[in-house]
Amino acid sequence: MTDRPDGIPHRTSSYQRLKEKLKRNPSEKVDTSKWPRPKTPQQVLHHAIKGGLRSFILAYGVRATVNFLLYLIRVFRGKAPLSNILAASFKNLDSIRFGAMFGSFALLWKGVNNGMRLYRGKDDRLNGLVSGAVAGLSILFEKKERRVDIAQQLFVSQVVCNFKIHRALQAVYNAGKARDIFYFKNGDALLFAVTCGQVLYAYTMRPDSLPPDFYNFMVKAARVREGSLLLNAKNVRGSPVTAEEALSVISKFNPTKHAINVVSQIPSDTSVLPCETLHPWMDGCHATAFERFVKVFKSFLPVYGTLHFAPMLVLRYKHLMKDPATMLSKTTIATMKSGAFLATFVTLYQYQICTHRNMFKAGLIGNWNSKYLYWLAGFFCSYPAIFFEDKKRRGELALYVLPKALSSFYHIAYSHNLIFKMKHFEVVMTSVAMGIIMSFYQEESDVLSSFVRKIMFQFFEKN
Repeated sequence: MTDRPDGIPHRTSSYQRLKEKLKRNPSEKVDTSKWPRPKTPQQVLHHAIKGGLRSFILAYGVRATVNFLLYLIRVFRGKAPLSNILAASFKNLDSIRFGAMFGSFALLWKGVNNGMRLYRGKDDRLNGLVSGAVAGLSILFEKKERRVDIAQQLFVSQVVCNFKIHRALQAVYNAGKARDIFYFKNGDALLFAVTCGQVLYAYTMRPDSLPPDFYNFMVKAARVREGSLLLNAKNVRGSPVTAEEALSVISKFNPTKHAINVVSQIPSDTSVLPCETLHPWMDGCHATAFERFVKVFKSFLPVYGTLHFAPMLVLRYKHLMKDPATMLSKTTIATMKSGAFLATFVTLYQYQICTHRNMFKAGLIGNWNSKYLYWLAGFFCSYPAIFFEDKKRRGELALYVLPKALSSFYHIAYSHNLIFKMKHFEVVMTSVAMGIIMSFYQEESDVLSSFVRKIMFQFFEKN
């Protein structure tokens, strides 16, 4: 506010107040005075090539190490021969593509950013925006299906393998939060719940709207066979399901005598299929819930261990050598928390669906079996489960699932002719996202999550 001559303060407009909030105290910004500053075009080229090679070697090493550890788990489980472990890990084309993407990104970003600084005579946000957008073209080194996933992740930040446009939205949100424009308590948990609602609706009703690899992961994690899922979707949409059809599905899953007896008596006009079609190998919903928790936790603990320990070994090796007890204990606890999170998530979802079946059997809900029930179950299982994870991981998980949900919603809307499709959209998305991210990285890196800052510094350093 400013004072008028009569001493009464002027009221500022909403636009003026917003404009003031958009400014940040210079002391809160990044100090770039110690960043390397190549002074000639030759120095810029040398700096860019050196940075690109460094990023390629590091990214290739991280991806190959993760592949090695995951393959090792398969060897211990008797699902792969030990003799192929080196070829599968270090001669893997995906590892080379991953390294080339990071290496070319570093080369283009450093080259364009410093070239613009020399040409314009200034170092500001515009340089980061343009150089980041140009460097985003490095996504072309990845396969088409991977490009879509990476672009989604960047536009809307888990381990290095999932460092993808959700970082851009995260940076924008944090920038607004730093300026006191908006803030939501437990907003990360709420966002995770909403996005999981959409993803689990797609998992049960529209699996074609999810990436095949992600859908297969969900089927494996939830431990409900795909045949049972498709049978349930058919029933929910009003198509008749005969007892013979249901028996042919559950017969593949080692059903109990009780399950066979119940399923053989399903009336063709039933509006809700019994629990025995979802877990035919075990009688009782309580026992199924307990079994689900134990098996999911046990099955995914090695995977989460790899995802937590591999980045520590590659990216935080000095910290590990300096204080091994603290680093190992923190990573072990984080691994246990992640296992508990996924096991709780899966168990709660299964239990809600079983509860719905039992309420139908008791005559408490009539014939209600809406497809939106599966969206609501996804919301209510994910919100409490996410609190097993550390605060900083909640946002990461929410922003990991968000693009999956948006992609599913987009595909469903497109199938109903409610939206159009753009060619090479994933490349455009990546360039826009990286332009936003790099502009913040150079001017306000504190609005990026600490995880993103550490990853970016490890791979791309300063400038």
